[in-house]
Amino acid sequence: MKKVLNLALGLLVASVLFVSCSDDDNEIPQLKGNFVLNEGSANGSISLIDDDDKVTLNYFVAVNGIALGQYPQSMAMNDEYAFIVVTTGSGAGYVEVVTASDFMHYATISGLSYPREIAFADGKAYVSNGNGSDANYAKENNQVYVIDLKTMTKTKEIAVGAGPEKMIVSGNKLYVANSGGWSNDDNTVSVIDVDTDEVVKTITVKSCPKDMVEDANGDIWAYCSGVPDYSNYPNVSYTNAGLSKIDGETDEVSSFVLTSLSTSGIKNIAISKDEKTVYFMSDAVYAMNITDTALPTAKFIDATFYGMDVNPVNGNLWLCEGTNPGKVIVYSPAGSKLKEFTVGAMPNSTMFSY
Repeated sequence: MKKVLNLALGLLVASVLFVSCSDDDNEIPQLKGNFVLNEGSANGSISLIDDDDKVTLNYFVAVNGIALGQYPQSMAMNDEYAFIVVTTGSGAGYVEVVTASDFMHYATISGLSYPREIAFADGKAYVSNGNGSDANYAKENNQVYVIDLKTMTKTKEIAVGAGPEKMIVSGNKLYVANSGGWSNDDNTVSVIDVDTDEVVKTITVKSCPKDMVEDANGDIWAYCSGVPDYSNYPNVSYTNAGLSKIDGETDEVSSFVLTSLSTSGIKNIAISKDEKTVYFMSDAVYAMNITDTALPTAKFIDATFYGMDVNPVNGNLWLCEGTNPGKVIVYSPAGSKLKEFTVGAMPNSTMFSY
């Protein structure tokens, strides 16, 4: 009976939030709102925040009547579906696929061991997968899987570096940040031609690249968290950390050294609405113009967070506090705190549907 009530509640919520992306009757309608991804502990969750600032906790459960899974890592949406990447402790990760119109379960993409991020190009999806180490934490290269969006199944495996995380599509190129994963032993970005699904170049950057954004000039910025040294734990130091800027035409790299890191999350970089300002975290949140030749010294927001995103409509920063319950704090593009929300445990990112 409880499951039926949860399902009814979810359908009611979906009907309130149901919007059409176009006046064209042929367009597939989508849910509108801000989806906060919560890693959780035993089970993760989705918190939905609508335009009236109403928060619906455990939105996936409310709609589907079942838990989402152990450690949801990332989320993305195309015209028809939302894709939630779930990494489990048992090495049996998957991508939960829901319909964009009502958030109802549609399919599960399985056969993954440690999925991290998803990207779309040329009518296909790409999922980064792998923990980056063997049983002894020695470096082990991993893969990106190509997904057929009609059958929701894997069609190809592309070998990349260790611990692939964030991916960025720019033109006909897919950039893959090879973080090193649990081995912390990679400093490369793989470049995949999306027409052939083959690696065409491997670019050397700072150590352990985990997150990336693309700027207004088509350049790719990789956030490299550096190789951690836990010998004086809880005081952790990092070697060869920095921001690496990859020229979108030549793939040449220019890097900026980060010396003070105190962030625990992996989603530590974002781009402004006009794509001319890079926000990044080290010992605080900083804002850097994409034409600057040196890192800023003034703190933009004097705090660190577990994840960071920019709302592409109004340019506000959505910053996640990795606590239980978690919080999302919203700042204006000028750095003024606007509001905060209580969400699920360990939120790491926000996906915006508008």
